[in-house]
Amino acid sequence: MTRFDALLINVGDQTYALSLLQIQEIRGWTAVSGLPNTDAACLGVLNLRGSVLPVFDARRILGQPSPEPRPQDVIVVAVMNDKPLGLLVDGVSDIVEIDQNEVTPSSTEAWSSDLVDGIARVNENLVPLLALQRFASVGAPALPAPALPAAA
Repeated sequence: MTRFDALLINVGDQTYALSLLQIQEIRGWTAVSGLPNTDAACLGVLNLRGSVLPVFDARRILGQPSPEPRPQDVIVVAVMNDKPLGLLVDGVSDIVEIDQNEVTPSSTEAWSSDLVDGIARVNENLVPLLALQRFASVGAPALPAPALPAAA
């Protein structure tokens, strides 16, 4: 039986799960510096111990109403390709152990979603497992390509 640990996050009135192996830390809301020409889901960047941390609004990416960030909101710092990424969520609720046999992969179902790897049974609840790689690419900054120097 294969099991893995997951962090349960709250986004709007829905609970989602993220693999705990991808989570670096959980921090309280901190104001960010905005960036021009980025996707609306990119709230901006903040200084995380000397590194630039892009912060994305999970509510906006998941199609939920996106009010201004509140002091009780949380930034979940995840690591993708050795780079940190912040996700603004309404809160975190638990760390749970999920049995891989209790996960229905989204790729095999009519309800499949690019943002969800599958649905896990956690206690009596069905919890979507977020596909962090694809989740982050939806809100990735849409920066213009750098201009190339003119030929001499």
